[in-house]
Amino acid sequence: MSVKIFFGKQTAEGSVATTLMDLGAKDFSGGEKYNAVKSEVFNTLQAEGDQFLVGIETNFDTPIEWNAKTLEAILPALGYAKVGEDTFYKLTAAEPALFSIIVSDSLNNKKTLYKDCKVNTASLNAAKGALVNGSLSWIGTTAEFQSGVVTESVATSRGESLVAIDSVVKLGGSPVTTDVESVTIEINNNLEAKGSIDSVYTKKIRRNAPQSTTASVEFNSYDQSRFEDIKAKAISNASENLEITLKDGGKTIVIAIPKLFITTSDRGDYKGAGSHTLSMTASINNADNTPAKFTF
Repeated sequence: MSVKIFFGKQTAEGSVATTLMDLGAKDFSGGEKYNAVKSEVFNTLQAEGDQFLVGIETNFDTPIEWNAKTLEAILPALGYAKVGEDTFYKLTAAEPALFSIIVSDSLNNKKTLYKDCKVNTASLNAAKGALVNGSLSWIGTTAEFQSGVVTESVATSRGESLVAIDSVVKLGGSPVTTDVESVTIEINNNLEAKGSIDSVYTKKIRRNAPQSTTASVEFNSYDQSRFEDIKAKAISNASENLEITLKDGGKTIVIAIPKLFITTSDRGDYKGAGSHTLSMTASINNADNTPAKFTF
């Protein structure tokens, strides 16, 4: 199969995006799930009877390789925007933006259009000597087949993938890059699909809990003093801050999470030299009133 996945921000509900970009997807899983109920009326034999389609769920996952253009384009799906004279993106009160997703299959000369999609979860992982990977989990309303494929005339190039080799990581304001093996950031919009009594399709996508942002750092070795300092911060309810600088060719991307609270600090590999993984959850109670800041 020769498949590429494209995405574009919609101007309104029901309006398919006209400007598309290559998502940089590595895979596609999910799509439509058919939910049915079975009749429980007695029949002459001990066997199941009729079943009836009552719902079609549209949700799917797209593992991707991040780059600057894709990350900036996805931020409205997480409710992020520049406000006033801000030079960075921050969380706003806006609803997560709607997107169109198109799976373009050149082998079969077909497109599958998923419209009115919202990002439920987004993750970014920068690991030693690797491309900056991640995943997007989507909820949509409907899917439909169309003839033809997405051409270069309607889709823009995404550019090169981010590589973690030039990353800079700061924790508590101090550089810790040489001690870090990987950093992962996850944002969960906590969305769910809502239907209506007269339709099998999703009609609304609504939030069922506040958006959450978490960060985890995997250190490449165990350091006793660092482990004790982190425990002391957790006990005193002191916050931590994390800053990651990524390079995309000549461009610099800075992701700052100014106020984090420690949730777990795990020591492992007791048979070896030891390992240390730190997990934290973000708060908006900081000067910029946002869980994270994205500067391009």
